[in-house]
Amino acid sequence: MENPKIKPLRKIVEQADQLYAARSDISNVEKSVSLLRNGKADSFELAWRLARALFFLGQEVRPRNSAQGFHREGIRAGRRAVKERPERVEGHFWLGVNLALLAQLESSIKAAVHALQARSALRKAISIDATYHAAGPLRVLARLQHKLPRVLGGGVGSARDNYEQALRIAAANTVTRMYFAELLFEIGEVEPARAELEAVLKAPLDPDWAFEIERDQAAARERIKQLGEVPA
Repeated sequence: MENPKIKPLRKIVEQADQLYAARSDISNVEKSVSLLRNGKADSFELAWRLARALFFLGQEVRPRNSAQGFHREGIRAGRRAVKERPERVEGHFWLGVNLALLAQLESSIKAAVHALQARSALRKAISIDATYHAAGPLRVLARLQHKLPRVLGGGVGSARDNYEQALRIAAANTVTRMYFAELLFEIGEVEPARAELEAVLKAPLDPDWAFEIERDQAAARERIKQLGEVPA
């Protein structure tokens, strides 16, 4: 006989996932946040999904200085998820993502503290499941290393290694390729960077990543146009 307490949680999870899948309309993610906030506070399944939804709102909101509140709440949700199920990858990953993005929005000591905490959370996620979210832990750690000063553990070499490893796991992921292309442009490797952009334009359709693919293909086409050559 089904536990009557489980069914409402399952319904919330299903609805939250459906709303996040329709994230091309940001109001759907806002609805999912309201839904998840009203769920059981100590539920792992709700907490990591709330951290994911808040990451997205923080990433997309304009102006950017209004994103801090989303990421701070996302960090709290991620920490709840980690506390409930420390052996699962989801809490560590979405905690790390929110910490990394908050670090970009702050300055001085706070930024450094959040960046180091993000690195720790992402390394833990990698140790549990490096393939999660299309090699997300490797992708976000690489991005963090790309942006961090060497004194805080940053470095092009480490970032490049992790981008390449992420692409060996999930070669079609356009987010990883866009990040990697940015790094390659910065170090003067224009043709390899162009190849990454062209791979983005050829990425296969994936309903789970439709929002990111459309966004990244538009950005890749514009960048190639700036280089003076637009693929047919």
